[in-house]
Amino acid sequence: MMIRTKYRQTLPHILPIGSMFFVTFRLHDSLPLSFLKKMTIELEAKVHEIRSSDSPNFKEEIYRQQKKFFQKYDEALDEIYNNVDYLKNKKVAQVVANKMHKYDGKLYKLLSYCIMPNHVHLVVDLSVQLENLDVVDVNNENYVQLDRIMQLIKGGSSYEINKILGRKGTFWQKESYDHYVRNTKELGNIIRYVEMNPVKAKLVLDWEDFEFTFCGY
Repeated sequence: MMIRTKYRQTLPHILPIGSMFFVTFRLHDSLPLSFLKKMTIELEAKVHEIRSSDSPNFKEEIYRQQKKFFQKYDEALDEIYNNVDYLKNKKVAQVVANKMHKYDGKLYKLLSYCIMPNHVHLVVDLSVQLENLDVVDVNNENYVQLDRIMQLIKGGSSYEINKILGRKGTFWQKESYDHYVRNTKELGNIIRYVEMNPVKAKLVLDWEDFEFTFCGY
């Protein structure tokens, strides 16, 4: 069976095989659904406008709009909507950290992460799966795509976390935000962004003081 490299739910997902990815996944109900839908509609309208303009730099302009979308998205998460902030519990955060490290070197190289009170930033390189494969031979039997990896991380952690918190029900929002990293310059900028997130959110003064920030790059 062929691997899908593009699909969309509320958000578009572009998943080139063996790429580096910046993923943000969040707690269930950590953002109002109406807010996310409004932002998505606005982004799609901007993208349509850019594509219709016949601009020679339309790809760069679309990318800039996508970055603006993410900045608003992340800033909204830092506001802590509806008191949904279970990840500030250190036992809970440790479960998530352990789950991300579990697949390091197997399904991806773990480059960076930061576990915030209601969301997680994760940077991974899936090319580790291609070390003994030719790209043309990749299929669902020998390669685990990003959406499946996120299911393993989120699904594998939610039961244990709910047990710790003494709660039931959905823990993670089903859909994650993901962005494939184009080059090493962009990767450096993203990792710096991840490191500085707790500083920007005024949780610490120095990123190295935040317990659940990791950089393996």
